[in-house]
Amino acid sequence: AEAGNIIVMDPRTGAIVAMADYPSYAPGEYWRVESLEQYVNTAVSALYEPGSVFKPLTLAAGLEARVIRPTDSYDDRGEIIVGNQRIRNADRRAHGPTTMTELLAYSRNVGAAHVAAMLGPTRFYEIIRRFGFGEVTGIDLMHEVPGIMRVPGNPAWHMSDLGTNAFGQGISVTPIQVVAAYGAIANDGVLMRPYVVAEVHDGAHVER
Repeated sequence: AEAGNIIVMDPRTGAIVAMADYPSYAPGEYWRVESLEQYVNTAVSALYEPGSVFKPLTLAAGLEARVIRPTDSYDDRGEIIVGNQRIRNADRRAHGPTTMTELLAYSRNVGAAHVAAMLGPTRFYEIIRRFGFGEVTGIDLMHEVPGIMRVPGNPAWHMSDLGTNAFGQGISVTPIQVVAAYGAIANDGVLMRPYVVAEVHDGAHVER
């Protein structure tokens, strides 16, 4: 990979234990960079298309709305049409009866789009927003960006977005948003605001 991020967060508190970007720079030799872009903290300021890491969030939305159960099955025919958009599995194959657990284990695009279609646009985007997408997390770092998520009512939104957003395409997020959303899954559904600074000491005064 030409670039990447590592973020370690305590899901119970939102405390950022570690955060690293690549490429980056050495603070002691900050002038030694090949590009000014190396000064950007891409963990909070760079957008990317998350892809299949979005599928667990789609299934979590389905479970939350009670339109699916982990043991439910669907007939994977290798493709599904959502909003006149034909969506296929990455391997271009049909897999027949598939449980929701198998959908996640084998990362089936068709299954994720199927769950999103069962949810419908209103419930899908409402729950995805509750995971924190489409807005900043509020982390105590400069220049955080909110990402880009088209929703119904936006002139650029189309019903096909529902199908592709279900497996993380056609949506832009930041690494910190994804980490916080996964933290909510690990924290019994409670989304915490990520933070870097736990305390500020000024003589005898401590600010938390």
